[in-house]
Amino acid sequence: MMKHWMLPSLLLLFFLRSISGSSSNSSPNIEAVCENVQDSYVDKKYCIRTLSSDVRSRGADARGLGVIAAELTAAKAVAIKSHIEQARRKARDRYGRRLAEAALEIFSDVIPSVRWAAESIKGEFYASAGAVLFVALDAASACVGVVELGKAADEYVNLALLAQAIAVHLH
Repeated sequence: MMKHWMLPSLLLLFFLRSISGSSSNSSPNIEAVCENVQDSYVDKKYCIRTLSSDVRSRGADARGLGVIAAELTAAKAVAIKSHIEQARRKARDRYGRRLAEAALEIFSDVIPSVRWAAESIKGEFYASAGAVLFVALDAASACVGVVELGKAADEYVNLALLAQAIAVHLH
């Protein structure tokens, strides 16, 4: 008979194994997709780590992984837009506000475009999604020298490259 003190320990052990197993192991679909897109300026390890970090990727096919990558890109764009809005509010002068407004305009346009690309991947319109994601890549670089985006800009570019590479691969 099991002691009462052992049950919580066993449950904790099972829980920890399930968490570590799900985050470190990627599905065969993720492995295959990341293998195929690594020649598109996408690091295979980054691809696996990024897609595996999203719980929706479990069991997702290549199209589903493309949708996830595009949605992650849109979410990063939303975070950047919030950062830019904050920079605009904190701007010390009219010039600083105008710079932030220019960057805000860029990311305000990018967000619905990247969301549209995710929907296009869902609908198997891969070429259209790839083209929109290619253009979306320039959003962060267009803001260089306008608003300080820091690491968020690099993260956005990497996500956009990943989503675009998957869309192109699916096409």
